[in-house]
Amino acid sequence: MKKLLVAAMTTGVLMSASAHAIEEPAKAKTCVGCHGADGNSMVPNFPKLAGQHASYLEKQLKDFRDGFRKDATMVPFAKGLSDQEIKDLAAYYAAQTAK
Repeated sequence: MKKLLVAAMTTGVLMSASAHAIEEPAKAKTCVGCHGADGNSMVPNFPKLAGQHASYLEKQLKDFRDGFRKDATMVPFAKGLSDQEIKDLAAYYAAQTAK
């Protein structure tokens, strides 16, 4: 019975935590032009960010920023991002629903 109660409480905590929307980071305004307001790009040349894994998005942004990935469009935007801004952007776009 105790295990069931603990499991129910844990599930409730996880459900309530995931129910909170992640606030759009200020730097996301820069991404809108290519990737869409909610990370669902309407242009085939630009990838959809919505629903991607946060760790994947974080790695890609760091790779653009740190010179491991080259792209004339992305590098200038990523260059000025701090680790925390990258983490915030990745979490925000990962929380969006892909369409």
